[in-house]
Amino acid sequence: MSQAKHLRHLDGSFFRSERGDEAMEERKHTILTLKFIGIDDFACPTYQDQYGRFWKDQNLGKSENPDLYSVTVNDPDGEPLSPIQQEHTFDPKPFRRSLYEFQYMMLGRLQSDCEYYLGYGRRSLSILSGKDPRHHINRMKELWQEFPEDEKPEWLTWEQLLEYEKEMCINPPVSEKSC
Repeated sequence: MSQAKHLRHLDGSFFRSERGDEAMEERKHTILTLKFIGIDDFACPTYQDQYGRFWKDQNLGKSENPDLYSVTVNDPDGEPLSPIQQEHTFDPKPFRRSLYEFQYMMLGRLQSDCEYYLGYGRRSLSILSGKDPRHHINRMKELWQEFPEDEKPEWLTWEQLLEYEKEMCINPPVSEKSC
């Protein structure tokens, strides 16, 4: 019966194996299957392999081929430690940030401003882009139209945008300046 040994992972951390060197050799030659598990607090896409090890993409999901590093203490919040050296594949595919990430965020912010303006903001013009409902809605329309057909936001349809326009510009309260 072989004695239990403390072996190093590819990143230098230790694991205990009853099978000793055989287990280490077997793991070295296994193709890692990486599954995307989320984004950490520093915007790094994080993956987990079939052995429970965590890997972070130092390219932040901005390239086709992630630049993967193991993490300290195998903690999803750990610091990047060593580049991946083992052959690997992704299930289903690597995370990739949208080229329109900023536009989505901006459109979401403008939509939130509409909701506030029509609700608790009590139609205060200071809330809106350009301090004008027409300017605000036009900016939203421009952003929405920048998206390719297959990347239009599901959370804001063109019809919803037109409804905001109607509520804010076409039918403003009597005391408010008309668009």
